[in-house]
Amino acid sequence: MSNIQSNVTVHTGTFTKLNGSRRLMRFVKYEDVPESIKGNSIRSMSSGFETVYDIDSKGFRTFNNATVIGEVTSKTELVTFSR
Repeated sequence: MSNIQSNVTVHTGTFTKLNGSRRLMRFVKYEDVPESIKGNSIRSMSSGFETVYDIDSKGFRTFNNATVIGEVTSKTELVTFSR
């Protein structure tokens, strides 16, 4: 497993999952993830959904922009990406 550290914009937001539960996620947008970590992680998604790197789960997840609760905040942080 390889790890890469990078200063990137970390977004924090809560959204409603398809099953109706709420999810708080701290994530990095796919385009800001280092190329060596991306691999083949992107997939086609419905409108409002996007592939992101969940920095707490250390993996790619789906964020639902169509059901955001409140606002999504952003700040620059040093993140360790794992693959």
